[in-house]
Amino acid sequence: MQSSARYFLALIAMDGMYAGFAGAKACHEKITIFRGTLRVGMGNCSFLVLLSALVLFCGLLQAEVTISIDRNPVHVNESFQLVFETDDSTDRDPDFSPLQQHFQILSRSQSNNISIINGKYQRILKWNLQLMPTQEGDFILPAIKFGKHESKSFLVTVKPASQSNVPGDEGLFLELSSDETSLYVQSQVLVTLRLMSGSNISGYQIGDLVIEDMDVVIETLGDVKQYQTRLDKKSYLVLEQQFALFPQQSGTLKIGPVSAEVRFAGRSRSIFDPFKTRDEIKRVDSKSLTLQVLAAPEAFNAPHWFPSTDVELSEDWQGDLNRLTAGEPVTRIITLTAEGLTAAQLPDLVQADVTGIKQYPDKPVFENQRSSRGIDAVLQQRIAIIPTAAGRYSLPEITIPWWNIKTGQQEVARIPARDIEVRQAVAGTVVSTPGTEILPIAAEGSDHVPALQSEPGRFWLWLSAILGTGWLASILAWWFTRRDSSRRSTTGDDIAEISLPRAIKRLHRACASNNATDARDAVLSWANALEIKHRFVNLNQVSSYYANPLKQQLDLLNRSIYSESTGDWNGESLWRTCEEIAAHHISDDESAVLNGLHPLNP
Repeated sequence: MQSSARYFLALIAMDGMYAGFAGAKACHEKITIFRGTLRVGMGNCSFLVLLSALVLFCGLLQAEVTISIDRNPVHVNESFQLVFETDDSTDRDPDFSPLQQHFQILSRSQSNNISIINGKYQRILKWNLQLMPTQEGDFILPAIKFGKHESKSFLVTVKPASQSNVPGDEGLFLELSSDETSLYVQSQVLVTLRLMSGSNISGYQIGDLVIEDMDVVIETLGDVKQYQTRLDKKSYLVLEQQFALFPQQSGTLKIGPVSAEVRFAGRSRSIFDPFKTRDEIKRVDSKSLTLQVLAAPEAFNAPHWFPSTDVELSEDWQGDLNRLTAGEPVTRIITLTAEGLTAAQLPDLVQADVTGIKQYPDKPVFENQRSSRGIDAVLQQRIAIIPTAAGRYSLPEITIPWWNIKTGQQEVARIPARDIEVRQAVAGTVVSTPGTEILPIAAEGSDHVPALQSEPGRFWLWLSAILGTGWLASILAWWFTRRDSSRRSTTGDDIAEISLPRAIKRLHRACASNNATDARDAVLSWANALEIKHRFVNLNQVSSYYANPLKQQLDLLNRSIYSESTGDWNGESLWRTCEEIAAHHISDDESAVLNGLHPLNP
């Protein structure tokens, strides 16, 4: 009776969640589709539970629109790239007009990329905007609506126009600069190379940084950025490359002049000059750069020199600390983050031994996070903690001394000491240690495992598992039913009406025989049978929809058809690419057809 009452309360709670999420239009549409399918063969209670779980899941699956910028801050009259990205399709074009209050939109483009990495199918939509700020200040980009989705607000800092160096009469200049003139040993300094040209260039080659008489770790920060700037009322093309330098000893750090060769297109181009021998090539050198590297201050009294602008030390527990039981493991995750350092510079996290507690640390995970601000180092350590007996234990604090290069003072990042209470293991609980099988322990004198109702927390765990399994089965049933009905309702010409198994066999036969002409028609039939919501009439539409790697294969196919070397085309790569894409779309019956085909090269 008590179990039935809890089950009924669960139904009421999930029905309340349905009411909270039912305002989303997308979820309403999915609910309408599912309602007819799920009512068949289900009781009212089961339908309510699955429907509530489905609506909750729809709310969690709202696609997120992310924003990225090629550099921040930027300068007035310097263009920059702003990219909006989502992994879900939008029902209308975005409106970027709110950005025009403080920025000029120079250009915009959209791309659709489909990738298959380690068998995982992913589709990414991107909007790339080239903007130029019209005034200095800190500006919050407003949220941009992408149909039912919306981006988050984004802060962009615009600094005054840089007039430190202006190209000469030749309109070409190579600038070498740094964000600091002095720094502590092993700390970070950002060095920037900027190649500025008043004319369009057809090619360039920039030399490496040359460090004289000092051991320095050099890390490249991303690819070369390209943008425009205005100096003295004239537009210049800017090619910018950033580096993070970490000097390993104190003294004078001297970076020698950097050389660059720039190629300008000749005024007269001829088909008789395919190697561009008439192009104009200019060589330009930057000035040298000198920095002062300071030794570690005597005021720092820790054994590990650790200079940074900000250090954070945090912990996270996977498990309920208020319900610890002797013999049951709980995972502690410790994360150390340091700005302006590499992961190789992070100190070890030392775990003090605690009597009565076994600690099993995993191998630490190190990561370097690169951005326009430089490199941030991250260390994450997972530790399995198992109390061996009931009682009260104290986990000592964890401290990391570091030197704040902003304030010039020593600081300490710490995780405070923590007291934990461990209760005695009782009959029917689960006892485990890492690397051993988890088995239930029956009560003394009993010949069966205790019932589920003996542990309230486990009742809800099993209830969640049962509901989740039923919900997943219902989704699969709806998906197969809707796909079959949609395919049966499709009408049109011969290409669209061909069944997917037949289209797969036709494509396989054409690729196996290396017949480019048949493969072209077969790919078109295959795409229309696979994507029943779309109508493809030519291979260009198929290429635009699927993007790479299928686009590359179709380009090779077209090149073979319309060139003299028709017999040189090999269909193995095209078949393998289509096979990978189809594996993420087709049903089990259609997959059996695909798996039943003989390989192209047995």
